[in-house]
Amino acid sequence: MGFLIIVGSIFLIGYYLSLKAYPLTKCKACDGRGKHEAAGRYGYAYRRCGRCGGTGRRDRLGVRLFLSRNQDRS
Repeated sequence: MGFLIIVGSIFLIGYYLSLKAYPLTKCKACDGRGKHEAAGRYGYAYRRCGRCGGTGRRDRLGVRLFLSRNQDRS
């Protein structure tokens, strides 16, 4: 039982440090491109992705849960 607590603690510390070092991930809605492409006749046109605001990046789930980063970044 004590072994599982030690291994779990090491895992959580490692995960926390990885969140601090790499807080962002690629936006799944736009595949990291930051744009939403039009379909059909206006295939050349595009607009900013609504999920990531055109940055192509999103906070990782752990960052949203544990670190509460500010979503208002430029």
